[in-house]
Amino acid sequence: MRKLNFLKTIVDYIWIISIICYPIIIVVCATMLISSNPIDLPIKIAGNSIELNTIWNKIGMIISLLNFGVMLYALYNFKIVLLNFKNKLIFEVETCNVLDKIGNLIIYSSVLYVITELLLLISKNTVSIQIGFGPFLYLIALGLFFKVLSEVFVIGKRIKEENELTI
Repeated sequence: MRKLNFLKTIVDYIWIISIICYPIIIVVCATMLISSNPIDLPIKIAGNSIELNTIWNKIGMIISLLNFGVMLYALYNFKIVLLNFKNKLIFEVETCNVLDKIGNLIIYSSVLYVITELLLLISKNTVSIQIGFGPFLYLIALGLFFKVLSEVFVIGKRIKEENELTI
């Protein structure tokens, strides 16, 4: 239980910092997009430094903000799962559904990440194919892991129900 409490503390800390910063980031980015005077702030999205001088960079920044919101919602759902685990509500319908939702959100986030990275490469005219492992594959794998974990919990719930009916 100590590990669960430690994990919950870390997730709560990340949640609080993110929920404070996200509105500020949205306001600053909206100001940068709307302003006719260029604001000279270094912006890095997907590891690429960008300037808001092309439409592709602006779209990339908007999609990146949306991606951050999707991941923030996934983190919120992860907090729900951890709270259910702490309250010993492990093989419940809500837990299974939330795990599946987290998997879907992480997969959506990985797709948004690839779109953002592609838009930023298009804006620099440096579209290329790289062979290797990037964040996209790790995010897809993590999303699929949560979906598989959801299926395992559904099976565990069914076994628990059958066990309760057995004398």
